[in-house]
Amino acid sequence: MRERGRAPCGRLRPRIAGAQGRRAWGRGSAVRKVGMVAAVTGVVLFAGGCGGDGEDGSSSGGSGPRLTAAQVDREIGAAAGAAGFTKASFDTVAPKLKECMINWAADQPGELPDPATSYANTLAALVRAGWTEGETTRQGARDVKVLTKGGWTLRAGSDLGPGIKMVAFAGVLETPECADLYADELLKK
Repeated sequence: MRERGRAPCGRLRPRIAGAQGRRAWGRGSAVRKVGMVAAVTGVVLFAGGCGGDGEDGSSSGGSGPRLTAAQVDREIGAAAGAAGFTKASFDTVAPKLKECMINWAADQPGELPDPATSYANTLAALVRAGWTEGETTRQGARDVKVLTKGGWTLRAGSDLGPGIKMVAFAGVLETPECADLYADELLKK
C-alpha cells in the first residue's frame, strides 16, 4: 500500500537528456566517460506509468515470466555484444534500486565502423529474444525505443550524430514495490 503524499505511479515520466549537456564535456578519454555517465543518467530517469497494479501482482511490462535485473542485463549484454558493443564500466543505478532498475551503456560506440547498424542489430536481437517493441521517438540523430518483457520496460536510446556518440539501455521493473522505491528516490532529489 502506498503511503500518503507519494507521487502516484502514473506521474513518473521519461526525461530525455539534451545533446548540448553531453557535448560540452569534450573529447578526452576520462572526460568522455564522465560525459557518458551524464548521458546515461539523462536518457531515462524513470518510466512513464508503472503497470503491475493488479491484485495478483501481474505486470503490464510485456509477456512471459517476470525477469530479474541480472537476466535483463545479460539479455542486453548478449544482444549488444553480438552487435559489437562492449559495456561501459560504470553503474549509475542507486544501490536501493538494483533489483528494480538497470542501466547498460555502450563503451565508446563511436569507435565502431557503423554504430547505427550495430544499434539497429541490437534492437533486432532483443526483439528476437522476446522483447515487444513499443513507441519510438526520433529527434534528429537521437532515437529512443520502448521495449517490454517479463515485467520490465526498457528504453533503448542512441545519439549517433556528430560529436560524442551514445548508446544506452535503461530498464525499470514495473511493480508497485518498485514504484514506491522510485517515488522515494524522486522525493530525495
